[in-house]
Amino acid sequence: MEAVTNGRYRFDIAPSLLSKKILCPAYTPAPFKSEDRLLYLGLHALATLKVIAHKVRLRHWLKSVERRGNGFRYDLEFEAPSGKNQLYEVKSAKNLKEVHKIQAALYWTEEHDEVVLSNGEEEIPLTTEYIQSVRRRAEETCKLLRENPELAAATFKPNSEICYICSNLKCPFQSNRGG
Repeated sequence: MEAVTNGRYRFDIAPSLLSKKILCPAYTPAPFKSEDRLLYLGLHALATLKVIAHKVRLRHWLKSVERRGNGFRYDLEFEAPSGKNQLYEVKSAKNLKEVHKIQAALYWTEEHDEVVLSNGEEEIPLTTEYIQSVRRRAEETCKLLRENPELAAATFKPNSEICYICSNLKCPFQSNRGG
């Protein structure tokens, strides 16, 4: 399965969900309460503004904000003073996690020279090797989900970064959630 064709995203699942499915194929997203969604959107907007202000001070040119992709949006795109096209995935989390890095890597396309994960306080540039590794894992995960959905739904891999937002009641690790 080609992950990117002609510079476009070509996975079966949006990066926000696929990043979690890579870590646990049985992951099922919990419903988002409307008040939680508004809080999240506000915190994300603040983090996005921090990133924009910082990059503009460094003479980066802001090319786009929340540009639409295939069923998702890129947070920010900049042109660096060096001429490199940078894709920024912005998170409102105080601590950037592996699941965030995986999601950021999934947004890469041929039009991006660099992918950077940021929360406005910390920036993590992703290496080409890391991005390629994530793409291979994504291809394997999509194949499992497509060809053997029953096995995927029963493949439980506890992960502290995502278990607390999972609603898969068949998961034997749900009792360890504490919530």
